[in-house]
Amino acid sequence: LAEVDRQEMEELREATGESVQLYVRDGDERVCVAAIESSHGLRTIVAVGAVLPMDRGSAGRALSGERTRGGWIETVGEREAGVVSVSAPVHDHDGRVLAAVSVSGPIGRLGRSPGRRYGSEVVAAAEAVARAALGQSAM
Repeated sequence: LAEVDRQEMEELREATGESVQLYVRDGDERVCVAAIESSHGLRTIVAVGAVLPMDRGSAGRALSGERTRGGWIETVGEREAGVVSVSAPVHDHDGRVLAAVSVSGPIGRLGRSPGRRYGSEVVAAAEAVARAALGQSAM
């Protein structure tokens, strides 16, 4: 997944103006395997290789298989005070969660409902990453 064309992640950053990350699960933790930062001075920065907890943040919840009606999960100040995120799982052919695509940024710009604002874009990006990773033109 780390080698997947970053085009979808870059398009998601352009659509939202916020930082975009791709996470995979590693046991009881998650690892950032790709990240594209927002161009805003105040932004969420997650370094590639960063190891984060699974139990805090929307990406950890997505990787854990938590399901929502819209296909995305949002958190507000859960991992870091003042930071909000919305994530969607990347699934394989059998529906297993391979990764999570996440958009994160300051609450002042994204508000308390980042999923309502960007959920559909994050889900679309996760689906595109899955297609690219699995070598498909459609899922």
